Amino acid sequence: MRYGFLDSLRGMAVVWMIIFHTCYDMRMLGMIDWNFSDGFWFAFPRVIAFTFLFCVGVSLYLVHFPKVKWEGLKKRSYKLALASCAVSAGTYFIFPQQWVFFGTLHCILVGSILGVFFIGHKQLSWLILLTILIFQYIIGFDIKWVSSIVQKPSMDFIPVYPWFWVILLGSLMAPLMSKNRHIAALKSPIWLKWLSTHSLKIYLIHQPIIYGTLWVIKAFV
Repeated sequence: MRYGFLDSLRGMAVVWMIIFHTCYDMRMLGMIDWNFSDGFWFAFPRVIAFTFLFCVGVSLYLVHFPKVKWEGLKKRSYKLALASCAVSAGTYFIFPQQWVFFGTLHCILVGSILGVFFIGHKQLSWLILLTILIFQYIIGFDIKWVSSIVQKPSMDFIPVYPWFWVILLGSLMAPLMSKNRHIAALKSPIWLKWLSTHSLKIYLIHQPIIYGTLWVIKAFV
């Protein structure tokens, strides 16, 4: 069963991702000189990651409550694992100084496997969620040392800690959203539904297409 509100939200995240990566690639190719280290362009990719991970949490609840469908989770995990390896391998050869060793797909893979164990456990989920937020943003317990595994910074580093809190938030909000008659009745536009349905495929192919197109434009125009 597909939910219009979920397709709309995930579809918009795909649109934002394409916009961001188009601008990011233009900067990589020297076509623009915008600053991506602070301000809007620093916050924008984090909003995109938040939206994708929130959708993961919502989807986990809607699919696996009240009983986890382990066979479906296993097939999806294999697919995400292959996709994650493809992203890491591709970026290693194309952008060796900023290759993705643990990006959005990697976080979705690990977060999904961990997330199913919290479905239906509302109090435990809130406890873990709030603990992560307190440790990360109040106490300041960070894991920036993970980046030292690879000498160069990654162009997409989304670690499970602290981002797992977003998946938990999605799973906690899912029953409220699906039971709200106004939200549940929302219909997704066909184009957003299509983007949502094919989000993984789009994630894998959009960057080579965008970067290749911009490279050609810069080289021959």
